[in-house]
Amino acid sequence: MGTGGLNGTQINGTLGGTAGNDTNSQQQGGNPFSGKPTSASFANNIPPAYLTWKKPIPNQTFPPLYKIGVSNMTLEWTVDPNALKVQPMNLTVALANPQKQTITAAIVDGTATEAYWDLAKMDPHTPLMVGYYTVLVYDQRGPKAFPSPGWLMPDSRLIVALYSTEAYVGRTDSMFCPTCYVGSGESLFSSMLPLLTAFGVALVTSALFLFSLLQ
Repeated sequence: MGTGGLNGTQINGTLGGTAGNDTNSQQQGGNPFSGKPTSASFANNIPPAYLTWKKPIPNQTFPPLYKIGVSNMTLEWTVDPNALKVQPMNLTVALANPQKQTITAAIVDGTATEAYWDLAKMDPHTPLMVGYYTVLVYDQRGPKAFPSPGWLMPDSRLIVALYSTEAYVGRTDSMFCPTCYVGSGESLFSSMLPLLTAFGVALVTSALFLFSLLQ
């Protein structure tokens, strides 16, 4: 299920991105996306360009953690300017949840090198689920664009983990209460006392009756 569009529509967060509008300032600042044609064809011996993550750094063993409802997820990337020969018209940052549903986090300019997703400003009607999310970054051709010489390759190497904390509710049943067994012996004795008393009286009465028969 996809959400979002080129007009910046999104759910569960605040769209954001940074990219200068002045091409000259971008070139002076070393923006690897700027100063290139937005469409071109190259020989097949030229490889596609691949995204390089600056923040967060991908870690398959310990994915970056973000708390739902609190964290502001900042994503920063770059690309080899020699490998990239076609400037994207726009970049979409999306996340695929554990059920493989796609959530659009941001749609930014094609020269952007940063985007953010404010998890503190979510739509309460579409809550996020806890789990691992795959971050997708792709240009106007979509997340399944065929590798093309000099064009940006869709990226899905970054995994992040979203979590939430809930208020602890103490358990009172004996299976989970460490102190529930402390008074169990006393409670059992108290509950059995009337039965033991009745049994004792009956035993004494029977003994006296038998003793009277033997006289």
